[in-house]
Amino acid sequence: MSAIVYVLAGVLACAIVSVIGWRFYRRRARPVSVKRLSFIKPFPRKLTAEERAAIEHYFHHSQPLTRTTPLSAPEPAAASVPLTPRSDNVYAGTHAITRYGLATDAPHKWRYYLDSIEIHLPAQWEQYIAEENHVELIRTDSMPLVISLNGHSLLNDAPSALTPAPAHAAVPNSSMREQGNEQVELLKVRKETPQERAISQPSGQREAALCSAALLLILLSLLAPIMAQLWLAALAALPAALAAWLRFRPTPQRNRQDVNCLRGIPRRWGLFGESGQGSISNISLSSLDLKYPAHWQPYIARDLDKKTDIDIYVNSQVVRQGRFLSLHDEVTYFPLQRWGGNLMMLCSSLLVLSLLLAYVPLSLPLKLSVTWLQGAQTVPVDSVATLNQAMLRIGDTLSARGTGMCYVQSDGGRTPFFPFDCSAIYWNNAVPLPMPESDTVDRAEALLTTVNNQLHPALDNENKITPGLASAIQKSGMILLDDFSDIVLKTQELCQDDAAPCQRLQAALVNLANGRDWPTIVKRARAGSLRGINVLLRPVSADTLEALVNAATSYYFASETRNATNALNSPPPGGFLIRSDEDKQLVEIPPPAINFNDYNGLAQWHELQRLSTQLLHTPFNAEGIITNITVDANGTRHIALHNEPERVSLWRNVGATLLLILLLTLAAFNAILLVRRLHNGRRRARDIQRYYDCCFSHEAIAANGNRVWRD
Repeated sequence: MSAIVYVLAGVLACAIVSVIGWRFYRRRARPVSVKRLSFIKPFPRKLTAEERAAIEHYFHHSQPLTRTTPLSAPEPAAASVPLTPRSDNVYAGTHAITRYGLATDAPHKWRYYLDSIEIHLPAQWEQYIAEENHVELIRTDSMPLVISLNGHSLLNDAPSALTPAPAHAAVPNSSMREQGNEQVELLKVRKETPQERAISQPSGQREAALCSAALLLILLSLLAPIMAQLWLAALAALPAALAAWLRFRPTPQRNRQDVNCLRGIPRRWGLFGESGQGSISNISLSSLDLKYPAHWQPYIARDLDKKTDIDIYVNSQVVRQGRFLSLHDEVTYFPLQRWGGNLMMLCSSLLVLSLLLAYVPLSLPLKLSVTWLQGAQTVPVDSVATLNQAMLRIGDTLSARGTGMCYVQSDGGRTPFFPFDCSAIYWNNAVPLPMPESDTVDRAEALLTTVNNQLHPALDNENKITPGLASAIQKSGMILLDDFSDIVLKTQELCQDDAAPCQRLQAALVNLANGRDWPTIVKRARAGSLRGINVLLRPVSADTLEALVNAATSYYFASETRNATNALNSPPPGGFLIRSDEDKQLVEIPPPAINFNDYNGLAQWHELQRLSTQLLHTPFNAEGIITNITVDANGTRHIALHNEPERVSLWRNVGATLLLILLLTLAAFNAILLVRRLHNGRRRARDIQRYYDCCFSHEAIAANGNRVWRD
């Protein structure tokens, strides 16, 4: 089982490392100018020689591809072609193209974007722009160049078609519309702020899922075999480290979206007298259809038909407008209340906590952890007096050597029954208990010996009958009881009570003697009337008599064995009972060849006597950490010991305690955060609305420098 877990853990670790490495390699392999475009296919094709020739021809007969400043026009043509070694990769994708106009008199005043990446689009292809455009891009030394748009390629265009398209040309199927002479002034292009980026970021559920996986792996490392523990613990560090990196890493500049800072006149457009004056879905800035946050609807009408500064993403989502409306300020003054990650962490913590309580014993780890924090000591003792004087505490290490008595278990009706348990030692200064003895066992043994000798006589035994009669009996197959009187008398000595096995044996002997009842037979035997009487038995009758005798004697053997054991289980009061809570043997004795319960009745009695000779006064060595100390009614102090943990056991004890504390802390912390964020989340929209109401109602005061809402 451990080998299987080891192999599975190794395979899982290799798979995770391979996936992360592959994704990192693919991410680095894609150019910076296209890696942020999620719609671009990850596997590019190679640029053909004909396409390269067409691109070079385009550069020689048209405007060069150069990076311009936001308010500048393209520079004059350059002699060199701006192709790089990475220009051999052609990236394909399908997406909408966004166009911005510059407030300039330059002949080319339009700039084109795919998502947040600026691209160069041949001017003659503007008329082919549709709602969704299939494009092919290559990387140049400045910005990506579109070499194919909706089936139109530089490879297929004639040289005469490379002249710029007239400004007044119609744009069928275009995703833009002309707005007369209204121009939008592009002030600058900035990166989104961390507050603006936080609005579109995940709510922490990804980090919570990684932390939950780390907690589950730590729990599995506590339950796994020794070989897999280190692997699982190391594997748990990977998702934990990844979650911490995702949570606290600064957002790279290249991963922040571009925000275009524009200045223009926003207008509301309606169709055929449309009266939806409260709608925010029909407001445009020149050719741009603006997308507003829903809670801005009561305030955006103040800036309509007036020149206003507006910050938007390339997808026309507005992040700031005018003097007051700003998503950045909303997140700054009224932080986002994301509670999805807290809910996931709370549920996962409770789940792992329930598994920990169900499958990992925590009593011992908690005791050891508490005592180690308090400071434990090592107590070596070699006598009862020294142990009496020692100040023992739970968590201390006890090393005891001496001579004591193995603990004798009480019967309690248990099956199978074992008389001695050397995982616990009685240690005191009292006189050792005597060896077990019993007259009843002696009488039962005498009866059993008499019956066996008569039913199974030895060949050299002298019989009380003549040789001729013995030969005749042997030929007839009969069995002779030559001393029936002795059997009756020994049965009477044994059966002093009304035990059922004895009653059956007595009834059988009465039948064999042709007597009236048992007292009469006993009286005749004591008087000598049965002396010299021989009893012939058929083999079946002999077997029946032997079985009855065995049953009666076994009953008394078992009874006396249990009584003697119970007598040994009453040591003198006081002293100590040192027990190993792992059932470790504290006495070095060879294991018995035969289980105690496999012996017959008489053999069990002799085995009990042999064990008593060894274990009632035997050397012992007990070492371990004290896990419990109690005192019983006899004044005996019970000390429970646990082996000093090895590295594996130490990891399990410390790990279980730390994991329990961590789970309780995480559950409480996330429960508090969940309640607070749910409460604050309900208030956030109301507080933002109240903030904007105050801003617009005190606009005059704010103009005089008395506004306190903004820095």
